[in-house]
Amino acid sequence: MLERVVENWLDKATERSFQQPFCYMLSAEGHTIIHSTRHLAMELGNDIITIAPDGTPCAYQLKTGNISLRKWRDEVGSQTDDLVCGQINHPSVDTSKYHRSYFVTNGRIEEEVSRAIDDRNRAWESQNQSYRRLETIVRGELFEKAKRLGIDLWPSELTDVKTLLEMFLESGQGVLPKEKLASLFESIFQLDGEAELSEAYCKRVMASAGLLCAIAISNFSNENNHVAEIEAWVLYISYVFALVERRKLSEEAYKNDLEIATQSIYNSLTNLCDEIKEREYLVEGDPLTDSYIYNVRMTWLVGLMSIYALWRRREGTPIDEIDNFLCKFFREKQHLLELWGEAAIPQWLAFCWYCQKIDATKESNVLLCYLIATICKRNGSNGRGSLASPYYEAEDILPHILELAEEPLMDSFKGESYGLEGLVHLSARRDLKEPIKRLWPEVTRLMYASFEPENFSDFYRWRNEEGINKIVSPKHTQDWEELKAASLESEGACLPPTIKNDPILLLLFLCVYPHRMNAEIIRWLDTQMQEIPRP
Repeated sequence: MLERVVENWLDKATERSFQQPFCYMLSAEGHTIIHSTRHLAMELGNDIITIAPDGTPCAYQLKTGNISLRKWRDEVGSQTDDLVCGQINHPSVDTSKYHRSYFVTNGRIEEEVSRAIDDRNRAWESQNQSYRRLETIVRGELFEKAKRLGIDLWPSELTDVKTLLEMFLESGQGVLPKEKLASLFESIFQLDGEAELSEAYCKRVMASAGLLCAIAISNFSNENNHVAEIEAWVLYISYVFALVERRKLSEEAYKNDLEIATQSIYNSLTNLCDEIKEREYLVEGDPLTDSYIYNVRMTWLVGLMSIYALWRRREGTPIDEIDNFLCKFFREKQHLLELWGEAAIPQWLAFCWYCQKIDATKESNVLLCYLIATICKRNGSNGRGSLASPYYEAEDILPHILELAEEPLMDSFKGESYGLEGLVHLSARRDLKEPIKRLWPEVTRLMYASFEPENFSDFYRWRNEEGINKIVSPKHTQDWEELKAASLESEGACLPPTIKNDPILLLLFLCVYPHRMNAEIIRWLDTQMQEIPRP
């Protein structure tokens, strides 16, 4: 059954949707992935660049479908010439070394094309240029690589196989079923097992899970559903980190697979930005029924684009038209931000942190005060229509907000908040004494809620059976200096060391896992965001 899934995936894969799995196949063979293209309109000839186990640079050109002689002459041949004869321009590649060149397709190469490639290789050899040679990897070889990578590691229980099939058959146009994908990762990463697992075996598990993730979300990739791709790879990274913490793996064991997924997220953010730039309207479906859902979508997009902008600033990317577009986009869309539930708080915070970088006024402070006031108003004892806890995503709560649900929501969210304490601490850090003083009576009518996982590996799991639900009451009379001193603590002791290496990734993690939000994490992130330079 699983082999049939892989075969079916290979048959319908686009260049984008089989590029990531191919990276994990190469990683499992010992390659270090140093470049994976976004598939721009202008291709540079190298879709993937790696360093082979023997230290030789390798360049790959990916195409889909069968390669006929006509397609080879009209499209592919000249690109492979550039692939073989051109120099790899990348800071991680030693240009004094000759590179190996590979043409990869998920189809087959017709006999005439194979002959043309063989003739070209012999011509280079006759000219004393045997270092120039084009190798090919076709459908059958890709299938065998996938099997070697570890189909035997994939879920074998009937319910899990059914889940994989359901994900694989998703249209790709809707919301990513994160709980389903997480259940597949639970099966493959073996986090609950007591048996000792070697580092080599764990490396194989991580690469195999990367292949599984890419195949499970292939229809989302084929539909250019960039948001779903981002969420999927954040989930994958989270479970990689869970395995690292659970099995005490070295950085060397996981850094390559982590880099592949991280690059995929960055590429998806860039593609999402390009799509927003190109589309005149961001409405989905029927405009008459998209009004409230539209605001929820805009909140998510503003949050993701804020993270993308912060990522660019952290990397020192030169200011260009993308930054100008993002500033314009934020100005036009920020009035649409919707606090539909506490799961939206990390998205608001991402915008607040970027707003600090580009706005010399106190706009971000106004947003913080608005969030605190809204939570107090909605979740207070007299509030109407309380905000859902961060365990509820938009697709869970919107039917109830829009009064379309068949059954009433049984959970009550009044009287507590997961995000309030962190927002109060950010306000204290910014010396917003008077606004906090006015809001404090309302703040004290709520309880600060949070969940503390039993250990660091559980922090990354989608749901946990073990852990402590904490409920803390704010002081009715709070000394300002004491509050400010508490707000300045930023050790982040509750955070696993793996994710503290990348604050941007942690912010993305919170957007996908808002139920891990607490004041300690928000304070730590705020300290890290202040270190990102302004444009």
